[in-house]
Amino acid sequence: MRIGELRKCVTVQSESQTSDNAGGYALAWTNLATVWANIKPASGSEVYTAQHLEGHITHHITMRWRSDITLTTDMRILYGARVFNIRALLNTDESNQWIDLLVEEGSAV
Repeated sequence: MRIGELRKCVTVQSESQTSDNAGGYALAWTNLATVWANIKPASGSEVYTAQHLEGHITHHITMRWRSDITLTTDMRILYGARVFNIRALLNTDESNQWIDLLVEEGSAV
């Protein structure tokens, strides 16, 4: 991957819990970093679930390796109004230079 191919400005978010002042908590998303990335569609499918049709679109998001953030599948990527849930992470060539994320587009985790 060449650095010039990272043309999309994305935000890495992690889920956090905030008190709801009633003994429980509410889930919120916290911005961890804004980085440049490459987004490529990988595949798409439609699944008939619970009497309605659901679409699943997967993408590959590639960004530079970050030693200050440990990415996990509990995180998500924002690109504009689009939400990408991280499903798998690959340390490309095990070189700690690039991270390739396999993501699914959609708002549900």
